Amino acid sequence: MKRPLFIVLIQQLALMLMLFISTSPLWAIEARPEVQLLIDVSGSMRETDPQNLRVPALRLLNELLPVDSESGVWLFAEKPEVLSPFGVVDDKWKTRTRNRLERIHSKGLFTNIEQAINAGIDGWKPSNEETDRHLVLLTDGLVDVSKDANQSAASRERILSAQLDQLRELKVRVHAIALSDAVDKELLRILTSETGGWFESAANADELQRIFLHMLEQTAAPNTVPLEGNRFQIDGQVSEFTLLAFRSGEDTTTLITPDGKSISAIKPQPGTLWREEEGYDLVTLSKPMPGQWQLQGVADADNRVVVVTDLGMEINPLPATLQHGEPLKIETWLTDHGKLVTRSDLLQLVNATATLTPLDVAAAPAPMAANSPIADAHSKEHPAENKEKTADAHSPSATEATITPIEVRLEFDAASSHFRADVETQPLMQGSYQLQVTFDSGTFKRQLVKRFELIGAPLQVQYTQQNAAENTPAALIATITFEGDLVDRKTLSGYLSIQGPPGSATVIDLADQNVEPLVLTIPVIQPGDYQIQARLLARTKDGKTIDFAPENAHFVFDFAAPHKTETAATEPLSWLNVGLYLAIGNAVLGLILGLTWWLLHRTKPVAVTSTVVRKSKSSAGATT
Repeated sequence: MKRPLFIVLIQQLALMLMLFISTSPLWAIEARPEVQLLIDVSGSMRETDPQNLRVPALRLLNELLPVDSESGVWLFAEKPEVLSPFGVVDDKWKTRTRNRLERIHSKGLFTNIEQAINAGIDGWKPSNEETDRHLVLLTDGLVDVSKDANQSAASRERILSAQLDQLRELKVRVHAIALSDAVDKELLRILTSETGGWFESAANADELQRIFLHMLEQTAAPNTVPLEGNRFQIDGQVSEFTLLAFRSGEDTTTLITPDGKSISAIKPQPGTLWREEEGYDLVTLSKPMPGQWQLQGVADADNRVVVVTDLGMEINPLPATLQHGEPLKIETWLTDHGKLVTRSDLLQLVNATATLTPLDVAAAPAPMAANSPIADAHSKEHPAENKEKTADAHSPSATEATITPIEVRLEFDAASSHFRADVETQPLMQGSYQLQVTFDSGTFKRQLVKRFELIGAPLQVQYTQQNAAENTPAALIATITFEGDLVDRKTLSGYLSIQGPPGSATVIDLADQNVEPLVLTIPVIQPGDYQIQARLLARTKDGKTIDFAPENAHFVFDFAAPHKTETAATEPLSWLNVGLYLAIGNAVLGLILGLTWWLLHRTKPVAVTSTVVRKSKSSAGATT
């Protein structure tokens, strides 16, 4: 049942009054986003971007950049040149940038990434306060500063040493877009991973619009309202919205207002700015009518409704990459005119949720659980297939993994006026995810969109079965490898536990192993079933704890047991007992020898004395 318009207006007025008296004017929520864009205009772009689709992609980003953020745009080839000076984003800045986008070209001679980064960070100083600085680098090639290959190699080395240290010191996140297979992906991955940035590869220039949208959400995410089933709700606090609607071919886009009127590129209404670009429409409406709007066009997961409103939401900085098993910590809050809303009775009416949608999770099936009946039966029936197993943190078990969206409720904390949740990543598969954090109070909705990549711990354990042969004994071989640039090798510890037939249990302490890669050979004396369990502990070079428990492995050894002779059938010789017997025997022998010596030495002096006495008496008698 639809509510009368006057009731909706009264509710909105009451909400505004509540917000006015419930905000904290002294609390600055977070640092203003600062985004520098570095756009490659070298000659190779004629092949990778022949239609110059960098222009509509940057136009999309320009229109959706949040007002009051700070941004600048640079073009670079043999040297950088400013396209739009760094400054506060407002209508004047957007207009100037929009009018200069046609200057983007593909005529440069070289690809001087080092100088481009220097230009982007020029003016940024180290700060003890929180910063929100981002560098977005679009390129299609390698570091190329001269015809002399040695000079280019030296420039690349400086980027990965002194310049990377400077980026860390300035707290700059580097985000990179690779526009060809010829790009130096290793360089870009190091820059992004070491600074906490986001990396994407574009198969072709047609994907640039979507990638720039993702980069915008990673750097200066605008407030949006949810688009559900091509419908979205606009409340009275929204002064303007911009609809981004992707399309292809001859598809068209139409908007249906809450009162049933149609708006399109050929049939706009007052206050509407409609931009038809290559592959998408951007529709901006000022003072939109509150109520439910409908989009008639292509339903696309990257469609967005960006709103300009005093009633917004903020979110804590989220990592671009997350290790499997590490919780995703989400903290978000409601703002009014940039100040924290603190009134608990209002905030308790807000339903805050986080939705994780998989984008390109690992397609390979996870290994069977080692202790499952299916795995055991398979190992016994097909021992030849069981020679090599790999366990790593990239592969949770198939029973735990899921590729369906997950919705988590955020709990309200009255003490901080924030909404929080720790999302467990153990049930998820490796890959990229989109995170949508949504506020829904019944009278308004707000949403922020982020992306992150779930990766495995930088450790891997590989087990190999070595079957008995003529000159080769049976053995289990465990190889432990790790990414040396991420893991502090000195902190590696843990154990391997091998359980087999009675009397064959073995536990190996990994803390004392110093070989790289770590290869352990465990002899197998008896045939039968063997289970291997492992636990690895270490720290990354930035201090994060790695606690890796790979899948248990199951192996079956089938070989003839050693022939038992009569001697072998008797009770085996115990060297402990032999040593004990020898010790006791030596002690007894020593006691006997000592006693004998003492008796001999004690008896002899007594006899001599007696003789002397007798002789003395005899002498006395004779004298008498």
